[in-house]
Amino acid sequence: MLGDALLVSKGVGSIDHIEQINELFKLNVNTKRPIKILDNLRRLRHNINYYGYKPNMMELEDTIDIAKSCFEPIYKKVYEEISPKQL
Repeated sequence: MLGDALLVSKGVGSIDHIEQINELFKLNVNTKRPIKILDNLRRLRHNINYYGYKPNMMELEDTIDIAKSCFEPIYKKVYEEISPKQL
Protein backbone atom coordinates (compact mmCIF):
# COMPACT_ATOMS: atom_id res chain seq x y z
CA MET A 1 0.00 0.00 0.00
CA LEU A 2 2.87 2.39 0.70
CA GLY A 3 4.40 1.76 -2.71
CA ASP A 4 1.01 2.28 -4.30
CA ALA A 5 0.65 5.60 -2.44
CA LEU A 6 3.96 6.75 -3.95
CA LEU A 7 2.85 5.74 -7.43
CA VAL A 8 -0.55 7.41 -7.08
CA SER A 9 1.11 10.61 -5.86
CA LYS A 10 3.08 10.60 -9.11
CA GLY A 11 -0.06 9.98 -11.16
CA VAL A 12 0.98 6.43 -12.03
CA GLY A 13 -1.25 3.40 -11.69
CA SER A 14 0.17 0.00 -10.82
CA ILE A 15 -0.75 -3.39 -12.15
CA ASP A 16 0.89 -5.61 -9.56
CA HIS A 17 2.73 -5.64 -6.27
CA ILE A 18 6.13 -5.79 -7.94
CA GLU A 19 5.79 -2.22 -9.18
CA GLN A 20 4.71 -1.04 -5.75
CA ILE A 21 7.59 -2.81 -3.99
CA ASN A 22 10.08 -1.49 -6.55
CA GLU A 23 8.89 2.03 -5.79
CA LEU A 24 9.79 1.49 -2.14
CA PHE A 25 13.27 0.33 -3.17
CA LYS A 26 13.86 3.79 -4.65
CA LEU A 27 13.43 5.47 -1.25
CA ASN A 28 16.48 6.77 0.54
CA VAL A 29 15.56 5.43 3.96
CA ASN A 30 17.52 3.80 6.75
CA THR A 31 16.05 0.61 8.16
CA LYS A 32 17.45 -1.99 10.55
CA ARG A 33 17.11 -4.63 7.84
CA PRO A 34 17.78 -4.20 4.13
CA ILE A 35 14.73 -2.79 2.35
CA LYS A 36 15.17 -5.31 -0.48
CA ILE A 37 13.99 -7.99 1.95
CA LEU A 38 10.44 -6.77 1.27
CA ASP A 39 10.52 -8.77 -1.94
CA ASN A 40 10.90 -11.93 0.17
CA LEU A 41 7.66 -11.03 1.93
CA ARG A 42 5.94 -10.51 -1.42
CA ARG A 43 7.06 -13.95 -2.59
CA LEU A 44 6.05 -15.61 0.67
CA ARG A 45 2.61 -13.98 0.49
CA HIS A 46 2.24 -15.08 -3.14
CA ASN A 47 3.10 -18.68 -2.26
CA ILE A 48 0.65 -18.67 0.65
CA ASN A 49 -2.21 -17.15 -1.33
CA TYR A 50 -1.80 -18.98 -4.64
CA TYR A 51 -0.10 -22.27 -3.79
CA GLY A 52 -1.39 -22.99 -0.28
CA TYR A 53 2.09 -22.81 1.22
CA LYS A 54 2.12 -23.00 5.00
CA PRO A 55 4.98 -20.98 6.49
CA ASN A 56 6.92 -22.40 9.40
CA MET A 57 7.44 -20.66 12.73
CA MET A 58 10.85 -19.35 11.72
CA GLU A 59 9.37 -17.65 8.63
CA LEU A 60 6.58 -16.15 10.73
CA GLU A 61 9.01 -14.76 13.28
CA ASP A 62 11.21 -13.37 10.51
CA THR A 63 8.19 -11.69 8.91
CA ILE A 64 7.28 -10.03 12.19
CA ASP A 65 10.88 -8.87 12.66
CA ILE A 66 10.94 -7.42 9.14
CA ALA A 67 7.73 -5.52 9.84
CA LYS A 68 9.07 -4.17 13.13
CA SER A 69 12.39 -3.21 11.57
CA CYS A 70 11.19 -1.64 8.34
CA PHE A 71 7.60 -0.44 8.49
CA GLU A 72 7.92 2.69 10.62
CA PRO A 73 10.90 4.27 8.77
CA ILE A 74 9.37 3.44 5.38
CA TYR A 75 5.98 4.81 6.45
CA LYS A 76 7.55 8.06 7.65
CA LYS A 77 9.53 8.48 4.43
CA VAL A 78 6.50 7.79 2.23
CA TYR A 79 4.42 10.23 4.29
CA GLU A 80 7.14 12.84 3.84
CA GLU A 81 7.27 12.19 0.09
CA ILE A 82 3.53 12.41 -0.55
CA SER A 83 2.61 15.19 1.90
CA PRO A 84 2.11 18.64 0.42
CA LYS A 85 5.16 20.81 0.93
CA GLN A 86 4.74 23.76 3.29
CA LEU A 87 5.64 27.16 1.83
